[in-house]
Amino acid sequence: MQPTNRIRMRHIRCFLAVARTGSATAAAKSLNTSQPALSRSLAELEEIIGQALLERTGHGLALTQSGQSLNRYFDMAMSQIETAAQIARGTHKLSRVSVGLLPNVARTLAVQAAASFKAAEPGIDLELHWAGVPDLIGKLHRNEIDFLLGRLLSLEHLEGVSFEHLYTESLIFVVHREHPFAIEPEMIDLQDLQNELMIVPLPNTIVRREMDKFLTGRGFSGFANQIETVSFEFMRSFLLSNRAVACLPFGAVRQEIGDGRFVKLGIQGEELVSSVGLTYATGRALSDEAQIFASHVRTAAQHYS
Repeated sequence: MQPTNRIRMRHIRCFLAVARTGSATAAAKSLNTSQPALSRSLAELEEIIGQALLERTGHGLALTQSGQSLNRYFDMAMSQIETAAQIARGTHKLSRVSVGLLPNVARTLAVQAAASFKAAEPGIDLELHWAGVPDLIGKLHRNEIDFLLGRLLSLEHLEGVSFEHLYTESLIFVVHREHPFAIEPEMIDLQDLQNELMIVPLPNTIVRREMDKFLTGRGFSGFANQIETVSFEFMRSFLLSNRAVACLPFGAVRQEIGDGRFVKLGIQGEELVSSVGLTYATGRALSDEAQIFASHVRTAAQHYS
């Protein structure tokens, strides 16, 4: 690989623009430059790196594996440069914590941590970002959020991040208390679910992959009758008025199980158990404000350990 000191800012800006838009034409327009000039910069960057960074697909330009890695670090570097410039100008607001929130902690850990944090630190704004994991990971690498709070991420999202374990949480199967399965829930097995309407997570989500791994290990390929959603709120509301079985993290229905509205079935396995904790960008120190909020999260997590 040739020396990286030949990389110029125009190389980085052109590459990030194409990674963001998936199109050389759109990227050139966003940078107010010509497409040939942008293409030359990309070719120079690939020569410097010594790897193909982009490949043409039917939908435009896509990042290769090397391109994905480079995009992650270029994104972080540009974000830090912009933050440094804001600080130097005196326009960067430091009294703020931004956290990516995964659904399994939205009604439990996040609520308790946010309440105690704001009671202790009313002068620090708290931003809670709700999005899909790929979007949140992008925000994390761009330094738009301080850390993620929720279930352990899938392997493909763990590059460039560090995870701090707080407690374990199970993915469970639940029914409304008036469902026939609620009479003897511990006797229900996977075979009993095959004729039921199932509400399950969408494909490629963390919890869906855990559920699929569990099913595959027991010889089941899936369910014949199902609704797929990432909305735990929909799952809870649907169960309250319809006959169905839902698969979701325990934290999403802790309240309903506690007051008896929902009943947990006796279906369990080690594939359904995962860690809940904090996900950081590796090598990037948290701000003082983020450290304070993280300490409130750790304190609140003791309730679930």
